[in-house]
Amino acid sequence: MATTEKIRTLGPGSFKIKTGSGSGSTDKDLSADLIKAQLVPSNSTDDPTTFLDGSELTSTTTNWTFEGTVMDDFTAGGLAEWLFDNAGKTLDAVFIPANKATSEWDFKVTVTPIGIGGDVKAKNTQDLSFPVTGLTHKTRTVS
Repeated sequence: MATTEKIRTLGPGSFKIKTGSGSGSTDKDLSADLIKAQLVPSNSTDDPTTFLDGSELTSTTTNWTFEGTVMDDFTAGGLAEWLFDNAGKTLDAVFIPANKATSEWDFKVTVTPIGIGGDVKAKNTQDLSFPVTGLTHKTRTVS
């Protein structure tokens, strides 16, 4: 029986948001800005509906967000500016938690802005949270 070594460490990996479509497509790569990155489920269960025959129907839904923490970047065209300029757009994204992993997560994110600034003379961080739709995963080839 073959044993597969488990990959338990996040990174190095990537998180990219596609900013165009077709052959002219470009990516906004947040990989070098993120110091925390995760897909987070939020599960909600409705109160059960009881039918005359005694059976019950319960509905559970899951909503996803992509959440992370980034370090401030005040350079022209930095992440805070890009997120501000693209706020409200729904774009395709790809999350690869570890380059050694054979799975990638594909989805759409709705871009939201992040905070700007913090403590003086400090390397501040900002939390981000993007609503996610259309979440899927697929196998990728690792070289």
